[in-house]
Amino acid sequence: MGAGGIVLLVVFLYLPVVVPFCALVGRRTSHRMGWLMSVPLVLLPLALLIGFMTV
Repeated sequence: MGAGGIVLLVVFLYLPVVVPFCALVGRRTSHRMGWLMSVPLVLLPLALLIGFMTV
């Protein structure tokens, strides 16, 4: 298992925890706040993963 496999494992363990958390925040505050939290918490690690995989 290379570095890409380890990063994929972390992402697949991280996303199932973060996505419901952002949905919970969106339900308790507003949909805009839920989206505001989800963009950096979900999309930034995915962007970093794609960046590390292409280097």
